[in-house]
Amino acid sequence: MDNYITIFEKLLDIINWNTLKKSAYKLDIDYNIASNHLKTHLYFHLAKLDSLRDISDFMQSDSKLNESIKSVSLGMLSNYNNYLDYNVYVPILNELISEALENLPVNEKIKKFGTIKLIDSSTVSMVKTYFQWAKFRSTKSGIKLHTKFNLNKGVPELIVVSNAKPHDRTKMKELITEDNCIYVFDKGYVDYKIFDEFSSKGIHFITRLKDNAAITEVTSNEITYSETTLLDDSVNIIEDITCYLGTKDINITEKQYRVITVIDSEGQVLTFVTNIFEYTSEDIAWLYKKRWEIELFFKWIKQNLKIKRFIGHSLNAVMMQIVSAIITFIIVKLIQDIAKTAYGLLKIKRLIKHSLTKLVDNSLFCWWKWLGS
Repeated sequence: MDNYITIFEKLLDIINWNTLKKSAYKLDIDYNIASNHLKTHLYFHLAKLDSLRDISDFMQSDSKLNESIKSVSLGMLSNYNNYLDYNVYVPILNELISEALENLPVNEKIKKFGTIKLIDSSTVSMVKTYFQWAKFRSTKSGIKLHTKFNLNKGVPELIVVSNAKPHDRTKMKELITEDNCIYVFDKGYVDYKIFDEFSSKGIHFITRLKDNAAITEVTSNEITYSETTLLDDSVNIIEDITCYLGTKDINITEKQYRVITVIDSEGQVLTFVTNIFEYTSEDIAWLYKKRWEIELFFKWIKQNLKIKRFIGHSLNAVMMQIVSAIITFIIVKLIQDIAKTAYGLLKIKRLIKHSLTKLVDNSLFCWWKWLGS
């Protein structure tokens, strides 16, 4: 049995632990403590445990788990959560994201548009009694996960955590920096002045206009369609114009923009604005529709990882739980690619969850055989 290891140990092989060694050295943190605590958090997310006591009980009751995670007391788990600097794990996260961006396959329908990045935020509510540092209303506490999501690869590139109170627009310049991609975001980010800045810098975007938006039309464009149908027949494109945003009396933009209006399958009128003129009307409307993928990402991590209920009350503990959750998500994405499986992420995570301490032959094991799809 010397050559046998658990599925959990095999999963840990995806992490470059030398990266953590270097990070721990730079921050003057004990590597053994840092590595053990990260493994603890990964197990916490994968097994969907509920509390620090749950983790402690599992450590003490499962001998197979003790081969990969050193058992520590409940008090020490709490202490590490609060005082072991979560930044020690950020290089691990960044390295896994880079690996995913380099190796994961690109969605074929999106490939012709280059890189598409979705921008959005998701709020995580907290009990004010325990999270005073995250208070944003008289009776509420919470944080926002401001996220840049790479649509081509299906992974987050950057997550900026803030108090839940600041408006999404305050993080735009932090998330939107490159000129070699297309950014897609919702109407909560609409800011005409910033749009002009983006256009001057060659940063391309697609978003929705607010219902009461004023525009100054310049020309009416022909409605154009993609060679391959992208939108459902129930979606009708009714207008494609070039205009200035605003009017002479209301903050008119310096640059001209393209505004495309559609009626969706439910009869709702949707108006999109972009500084991209080379793609068809249908292309622009379809690319905005793909913004839904970031909503699905938020929904997935909230339902399948442990970031709705926090096991520590300090900012450090919360950040550690978020960082380890995203590391877990990326690892599952990488396993999906390594295994070349048709299984979705949820199926893969469930299979792993129910097999974490299952012993496998290390010399013969490979993910595609184990998943058997």
